[in-house]
Amino acid sequence: MLSVRMRWRIALPLIGLSLLLVAPALFGTWAWWSDHGVAFRALSIVICLVVIVNVGVAISIGVRPARDVPWLRIGLVALGILLTCGLAVLRREVQ
Repeated sequence: MLSVRMRWRIALPLIGLSLLLVAPALFGTWAWWSDHGVAFRALSIVICLVVIVNVGVAISIGVRPARDVPWLRIGLVALGILLTCGLAVLRREVQ
């Protein structure tokens, strides 16, 4: 069984990376909402949802007990970061 300390040692960097994405996603969506069209707005909302879910998954690594390293949840956080980056590139092309 993974100790609580070890789970949080794994989770904290992932939470930090996810939070680094949340702030600009939410601020950017709010700041440039009126400057762009429907496609840009829809992609902005999807990006915000992905990064918020990503933070939740990262927090769950520290909160939920696990017998072994939670590779699936770590992979989901990494996938969420990659998905966010891909959606941001797509949103830039839509502008």
